[in-house]
Parts: sequence; structure tokens; C-alpha cells
Amino acid sequence: MPSRVLGTDTLYSVYLPPGHNPRSSRTYPVLYLLHGATGENTEWLRTGNAKEILDRAIARRRIPPVVVVMPDGRPDVSKPSIEQALGYYMNSADGTFRWADMFVQELVPFVEGEYRAGGSKARRGIGGLSMGGFGALSFAMRHPDLFTASFGLSAGHRTDAQHVALDMAGYNWRFGRSYGFDLAGEARLNDAYRYWNLLDTIKRVPAADLSRTAWYLDCGSYDEFFEANVGLHLELTRKQVEHRFMAREGIHEWQYWIDGLPGALEFLADNLG
Repeated sequence: MPSRVLGTDTLYSVYLPPGHNPRSSRTYPVLYLLHGATGENTEWLRTGNAKEILDRAIARRRIPPVVVVMPDGRPDVSKPSIEQALGYYMNSADGTFRWADMFVQELVPFVEGEYRAGGSKARRGIGGLSMGGFGALSFAMRHPDLFTASFGLSAGHRTDAQHVALDMAGYNWRFGRSYGFDLAGEARLNDAYRYWNLLDTIKRVPAADLSRTAWYLDCGSYDEFFEANVGLHLELTRKQVEHRFMAREGIHEWQYWIDGLPGALEFLADNLG
């Protein structure tokens, strides 16, 4: 998709359910499915068995036929994620890379027009794994009018202490572009961090707005992000925002997300209009 916001083309993969015909009058619900830090737009299909899981769930009538859009979150889609600073589905601190703006302003209307999908909040969901879980929850929190449901599988959300403790190379790769490069210690907990941080966002957004979306959190009990995900669960509970929180036995790995995707899809289906 050509993007004026980014000033370049961006990539996406799309799953079309059996029988999908863009020339028919039928419209479909849509799921935006976001990849993790080391991935790109094909990761859910190549490694996550997404096509097979979706085909099976639709055939068994666990979910309705749904269009699934898997956008590429890399700042430079010509380079592997490990060879560049990530965007983490946010706008950059210096304003030169506005992925979050591109997604809402351009990608959503573009793909929904191309594939006769979505068209309203009631027929639109968003989810992802790890970094993609962070992005999925972030978009839904910031745009309560866009998504009927949001799920994060092992959402890549850290506590303040974990964020400060990252080694410099790890920090710069993950967050330098979004919060500022080469920051150390408490300097990493700056205004940009507070704006995008999921826990701060939950605290900031009115409970009435958060309650307009259905929330699904699933994080392994041995995952490095478990403590921070529990923090999200506790804050949503404190604000009396209805949500589901699951803690299955597992770590931060593909088998956990492959096993967890069917349940997340059924949760989405239960909340589609």
C-alpha cells in the first residue's frame, strides 16, 4: 500500500476466508493481526499456522468467515527486523516515522475497501503476539471507536523497572526510535514513554471508554512479561473494566501463541456484531 504518511510503500499480508469474492455484495468482519519484534507481515502465516487455524475454526463454525490483515511493522521493509531499530507500532519520537498514524488513517480504510471487510467498529477487531500484543492493546485503548475487541498474546509490555534495566543495545533496538536513542536509567521514563506505555494509558483513559472494547489478555506463567501483564489485569480490575485474563503454563515462544490463537479468535467472534 502506498503511504503518504510514511512517504513510502508499506506491506501487508491478507487471509481471505473460503468463498470470499470482492465483487459480491457480501461484507466480512476483519481482524488486524500484528506480528512480534523479529517478524514481518508473513510471520503469522509462516511460523504461526494462522491459515490452518483460521480455516479450521471457520469450518467448525467456531468463528464466522473473517478477513485477517497482517501488516508489516518494520520501519524499513527491505531489511530484517534484527538489522534496524524497531517502531513497536508507535510514532517515532522525532516524528519522522508515524506508523501509528499510518495504520489508523490509511491502512484500515484502504484494506477494508479492497476486501469488502469491516466498515464499522462492531465488525473490526485487533490482536497480536508480543510486540504485536502491545500494539493491538495500544490501538484499541487509544481508539475506542474503532475496535470491538482486542487481544494480546504475551503482550510485550514491561514494568518501569524492566524498561530501565534493559541493556543499551536492547533498549535502542526496541525503543530508541519511539522514545529517544541512547537514554539510560530514569531518563527512559520520559514523556514519550508515559504516553505510549500501556499501564499509563489504562490509568489515563476513562473507564467508560475502555469498557467500550472487549479485552483478552493471555500470558504464560513463566513469561518474562508475566508480571507486567498482571499489572494490566490488576489496573483494569481496579477501574472495573470487564476483561478476560488468562495465565496458562508456558514461556515466550511460538507454541504458546499457536495454542492460544484459537481461544483468542473465539473471544473475538463472541464480540463481533
